[in-house]
Amino acid sequence: MKNLSDKIIKRQSIIVTEMLERLLPFVLEKQHPADRVLAQFFKNRRELGSRDRRFLSECFFSYFRWLGWTQPLGLTLLEAAALASHLDQDDVHPALILEGRGWTPLGGKTLDEKLAALREWFPEFQTLEKADLVFPNLGKKEEPTDQPLPMFGKSVNLPDGCEEKFYETLQTRPPTWLRLRNDIFKKMLSEAEIPFEQHPQMENTISIPAGRSLGALGHGGQFEVQDIASQAVVAAAAPEKGGDWWDACAGAGGKSLQLADLIGRDGKVFATDVRPEALANCKKRSRTDGIKNIRLQEHDLIKNDPFTKEWDGVLVDAPCSGWGTWSRNPDARWRTDPRDPAQKRNLQVRMLNHAAQCVKPGGVLIYAVCTFTNEETAEVLERFLADHSEFAPEPFANPLTGEPTEGTLQLWPWDGPGDGMFIARLRRG
Repeated sequence: MKNLSDKIIKRQSIIVTEMLERLLPFVLEKQHPADRVLAQFFKNRRELGSRDRRFLSECFFSYFRWLGWTQPLGLTLLEAAALASHLDQDDVHPALILEGRGWTPLGGKTLDEKLAALREWFPEFQTLEKADLVFPNLGKKEEPTDQPLPMFGKSVNLPDGCEEKFYETLQTRPPTWLRLRNDIFKKMLSEAEIPFEQHPQMENTISIPAGRSLGALGHGGQFEVQDIASQAVVAAAAPEKGGDWWDACAGAGGKSLQLADLIGRDGKVFATDVRPEALANCKKRSRTDGIKNIRLQEHDLIKNDPFTKEWDGVLVDAPCSGWGTWSRNPDARWRTDPRDPAQKRNLQVRMLNHAAQCVKPGGVLIYAVCTFTNEETAEVLERFLADHSEFAPEPFANPLTGEPTEGTLQLWPWDGPGDGMFIARLRRG
């Protein structure tokens, strides 16, 4: 990277500015996910090689990760991208080292150290706070007070003493988590000199450094890329061999595939979603994995009439505010309305009401959302249980630690590290 010619460096600087000018309106104004917008950009720019794409991807997501601090500074798009890169990395790309700025790479430094450096580089902006890294007013006191902040905004109760940990995790890209379907892939990773770490509690779960490509190793159905929090949901469900399960919000099928592996060939998984393109992805993945016991159907859990069939278990991984994914998807915090949790809560309760009708007596209902807001977790569960006395929380072991729970579990982004996830396991009497 350091041997690039001046011509190439200038070209890459121009592409960074062009990319941001074209794509930011789609993300920040039209509310499209950054990864999909960037994928389309690359599709239209086939002349870009793999190194260019890796550099531009890192630059794009760093821009969103630090937008709360760079936006008030009145920088050009290239300057904002360059500053974000200095905040993120310890080896900044030459195209983002700007003449006359004197910024030093701060990758690996704490947020306090990074904030101190910003205040030194921009003396006129001493008011920058860690809370500026998320959308306005989240985590800020409504009235001046000398008392500690008891709640993280109106929607989130952070564990005591974890506010600093939350911000640090929010600004750190989590590793890539893999669910292994055999032991061969570990050997392949070692031979390819790709470092990995075995999770101490989940034997089929490993992590590799974020951004590390596995393309050269192929797939062959030997693993699935699946965040550790997502894997924990199915682990908490603990389906029995030969079971019959309904994944009611299957999406691209990560949990459906995991369910199918756990129940074995004698079991069945019924996977539904409102999005046909997501189900098509699930179908493709199941073929790659050689899984034949997943049946797919388009279904809207809110609008369509409930099924008359009853299952051993029903999994509702409901659409939510997605606040738990902010470490992995830094653009999501800028596409979020603070009113989302309350609005999503009503839909989630309706989805659970419909799904509950399809759980056999003695069966299990799993509720999961990749967030940590009070409205979408405790309040949804409270409303549902108030109307469904036939269901009760059932204790299960925390899949990441083995520690007992009383039937609900809030995974925070630093627990994996990975997505924040709420899981409830309910048994029908």
